[in-house]
Amino acid sequence: MEPISRRAALKRIFAAIAATGASSFLTFDDLVAADRTERQAAAGGDDPRLNLIWLHGTSCSGCSVSLLNIEYVPVVDILTKFTNMIFHHDVSLATGDQVTDIFRRLKGSGLPYVLVFEGAVPTAMPHACMLGHRMITEWVDELAEGAEACVAAGTCAAFAGVTRMNGMETGSMALDEYLAHRGIERPVINLPGCPMKPEHLVYSVLHYAHEGGPPRLDDRGRPMRFFSHTIHDRCIYYSDFQENYFAEYIGDDGCLLKLGCQGVVTRNDCLINGHNSNTNSCIRAGHPCIGCAGEHFPRRIMLHTYDDNRPVVRQFQQRSQRQTRGGSGGGGGQ
Repeated sequence: MEPISRRAALKRIFAAIAATGASSFLTFDDLVAADRTERQAAAGGDDPRLNLIWLHGTSCSGCSVSLLNIEYVPVVDILTKFTNMIFHHDVSLATGDQVTDIFRRLKGSGLPYVLVFEGAVPTAMPHACMLGHRMITEWVDELAEGAEACVAAGTCAAFAGVTRMNGMETGSMALDEYLAHRGIERPVINLPGCPMKPEHLVYSVLHYAHEGGPPRLDDRGRPMRFFSHTIHDRCIYYSDFQENYFAEYIGDDGCLLKLGCQGVVTRNDCLINGHNSNTNSCIRAGHPCIGCAGEHFPRRIMLHTYDDNRPVVRQFQQRSQRQTRGGSGGGGGQ
């Protein structure tokens, strides 16, 4: 592959920034200036970039994986121009005492920073997540207290999500819920999604770095740019819903509401900005929205066992049986 010039590389980065919607407040000249700042900081000069610390609670690291999977341009190139990622569990080279030393030096420096938290806070089982021989709750208390603001990355951090399903014993809390419980007053930007969409984080962080504060948020702390409408509002099957034309089985034409679609109660921009660089989304793939960005995710209606007798689940099972019989016969019809 032929090498490209720095300016061509910056144009590619800016195209990715524009795709997140951040070009509404960020110009290409700002990116050029940020690139110059990054190089000056690397040479030992003053570093005015926004400092970030990223911690994990009870999580699967899926939101970090989603962030690092942006294909058009490495997200690291976007974030490092405008932020200084001090620590991230999955990408930082620091280990052991080096990590706690980083936190100690940051606290002693008085530098402003933003805390990004992935996963929920295990209040009933804080020893489930340990860092430097200390429970994660202690680190959240300490680092959130000194942060300018916090970002809840993903549904587990924003609403506790999977980590607070029935039967869980960790006592997991959403980040803003935990901070309120501890009496720590800090603004929290909630970015729900399982996984979180990387575009949402890039937009929110760039807005904070450039504007000095979070983007406009709704009453649940979510950026209005992405969460002002339900999935249902923009659904490709909305006209079918209006005509009372409903799918009976997965794969059928028609509105998916009667198959358990959670789009009517879930706010996100999936029908505009899908997953995997907008490759697809649940509904575009013909499956009901599972409501992964919703306050009540996961709902049992989208999770079932083989002997579940609920009508909506029997429809799933009957469809599967029909497909199996058709496939075993060498390509029978549906």
